[in-house]
Amino acid sequence: MYLKVYFILAHKNPSQIRNLIEMLDDTKSLFFIHLDKNVKIQEYQDLVLNTSCHFVKNRVRCTWGKYSLVQATLNAMKEVEDYMNNKYKYSDYHFIMLSGEDLPLKNNININDFLEENNKTSYLNYWSLPTKKWWNGGLFRFENLYFFAYKKSQKLNYYLNRIIKKGNFNFLLPINKFKKNFPDFTLYGASQWMILSKDLLEFVLAKSEENSKFNSVFKYVLAPDETYFATLILNLDARKQFPIQNYETHFILFDGVDASPKYLEIMDLKESNEHFLFARKFDVNINQSTIDFVKKNLAQ
Repeated sequence: MYLKVYFILAHKNPSQIRNLIEMLDDTKSLFFIHLDKNVKIQEYQDLVLNTSCHFVKNRVRCTWGKYSLVQATLNAMKEVEDYMNNKYKYSDYHFIMLSGEDLPLKNNININDFLEENNKTSYLNYWSLPTKKWWNGGLFRFENLYFFAYKKSQKLNYYLNRIIKKGNFNFLLPINKFKKNFPDFTLYGASQWMILSKDLLEFVLAKSEENSKFNSVFKYVLAPDETYFATLILNLDARKQFPIQNYETHFILFDGVDASPKYLEIMDLKESNEHFLFARKFDVNINQSTIDFVKKNLAQ
């Protein structure tokens, strides 16, 4: 038996999350929803009236750019692993990461056929650092210590790093901790939105639990959700025992140097490549017409 386990990171618009689940619910799917701990769970209770839906119990207060997003994902992975071992021990599955602002671009039959046919393969869109994809190669994320929230406390982070560098405390910087503890490792960046096989998910959890020093390097990296998993997987799977395709499953557009993806317009989707399974981002209060366009195309 093969199942798709969708993990949805969410913090707003319960009706939109409900709609996403309804679009993906094909009797071959399970849904694990991580609600930001800042959100009142009562507003979302009707999401789990469907027996295929579950709230992640170990919730985290998520802040953009902080390790909390990595921790929320690891918490969800652990709960999925425990649930699947208990209920579907001998089944294959994929762990599919989505946000509450995603939508499918393929119908459920196409998504299921593609993934079931490749049930041992994981899909991770990754690149080594430095890269032209990210401003200044992306290494600045490791070359400073981001103790405070990036968007709200840029000045505090700036002055903290001035003190670190002027006071000769450079050993505290993530890049130097990484080089000291893992001199043979390569840093990787990746899309946060990955699809992992059952075997690779179990590997990630085991290696994360075994490597506290590795985890500590990423505690004060900027946006570690885009570096932690790819760096862990691609270095610690030294024997390349898991089939991994460097493949874009999500259609996402960034507008200039903005750190956040743009809300998609209909023309964006018309010009996108047909191989994408999902897209982000959407908001019923911002681009409802694009949401309607997606639904219409899936219904055809």
